[in-house]
Amino acid sequence: MTMGRLRQFADGAAGAAALRQAAGVAGCRRVGDDMFRLHHAAAEAARQTGDTSGAGRDLAAAATVAYRFSSAFTRIPAVDEVTAVLARARELSGDGDLAAEAAVALAEAAVADAYGAVQADQDNTVEETVALAERAVELARRAGDPVAESAALDALSGARSWAGDPFGAAVAVRRRIDVLAPLPHTPAGTHELVDALAMAAGTALGVGELPQARRWGRQLADQPLLAEVGHHGTSWLLVADAFAGHGDEVRANSVRFLDAWERSGRQRSFSLGPAAASVAMIHGLRGDHDARATWFAIADQAGTVAEHRHGYGAVCDAMVLLHHGDADAALERVAPTPDEVWKWVSWIWLHWYVALRAEAAVLAGHPDARDRIEAARATVGGNPVAIAQLDRAEALLDGDVTRQLAAAAAFDAAGCRYQSARTLLLAGEGHAAVGTAALADLGLAPVPVG
Repeated sequence: MTMGRLRQFADGAAGAAALRQAAGVAGCRRVGDDMFRLHHAAAEAARQTGDTSGAGRDLAAAATVAYRFSSAFTRIPAVDEVTAVLARARELSGDGDLAAEAAVALAEAAVADAYGAVQADQDNTVEETVALAERAVELARRAGDPVAESAALDALSGARSWAGDPFGAAVAVRRRIDVLAPLPHTPAGTHELVDALAMAAGTALGVGELPQARRWGRQLADQPLLAEVGHHGTSWLLVADAFAGHGDEVRANSVRFLDAWERSGRQRSFSLGPAAASVAMIHGLRGDHDARATWFAIADQAGTVAEHRHGYGAVCDAMVLLHHGDADAALERVAPTPDEVWKWVSWIWLHWYVALRAEAAVLAGHPDARDRIEAARATVGGNPVAIAQLDRAEALLDGDVTRQLAAAAAFDAAGCRYQSARTLLLAGEGHAAVGTAALADLGLAPVPVG
């Protein structure tokens, strides 16, 4: 190789590396269009130096982000475009390079997860999607690429969630944090860690591990690179605090969220809708219906209307309606069976949804209330919050105050102070005053009228 060619190769390799780092920065800034474009540019820079495996990795990364981070795009690339990119990545990665093979496997898993989870007529089954993700994890591990391994574990988490295994999803996400923890703070590694913390908070919430959800939500909020996108930084801390019942903390952090969201141009994202809906829920629990309506509107703009209606929105609404004693309306809000709204509840919200559906049936006097409790128990095993909620529902059905108080203690142990206080209110008699005081301590005392 001549000196000129060697210098050109070095310059091209450095350029490709710089473009990959820039794609990581774009990821931290939640700018999906730039991520896609920069991975493409890195592929071209690598190809010009003769690094076909590197170009294949970059194109596979572009295909992956188009599905994995679709909510960060202003214009999501067309399916045909991404399919062509992935096909080209396969061609360029066909020389036995393990890292390139891992990148293509991840892209294939991301495609299967994104489409299989929402379209029942897809050829890939749940088992096939899980297998694709597991293969991507193994290849990335063998290639010695922790960032790629974390990304593949994200695909595995999504596949397990689609399969109705929220505990398996949570385990996969926690492995991501373990894999990423020793790494230096590169843009790509930091972007991956930020996403892992968000997913860890969400999946922990989904299985009733509220203290863990709050811890990871706090770590996400404290990430320096999220200083300019505080709405993303605070999103999962808001959700975790809201479901634990920390009303004062939610209202304080909602200021940062709203300011950053408005400065961002009012972005939409899968995490922003639940955050705004959770703030609306806290205002609803306080009886501040004007503030709740304001945050409802933000939730509709920050997330998607369908998700708000059928997933986290149904859960948040049902909690407020039950809090104010409107069991019939709560029952109507969660009327669809989980299978009917699987797309929206299968990730985080399944356990919350089925437990609320059972409790609403009890309080509304629905004839199938006991059957719903038993069906929910088969779904939520291992979730301390959901089990306590079902225990409370059954105790209410049986008029057993002692078991209601045991449920209150279980809620406390699980870090769910709101539901503990509400249990005391439902128990009545002298317990109601204690529950009212506990709600006031959480910042959930009713707003004075007039």
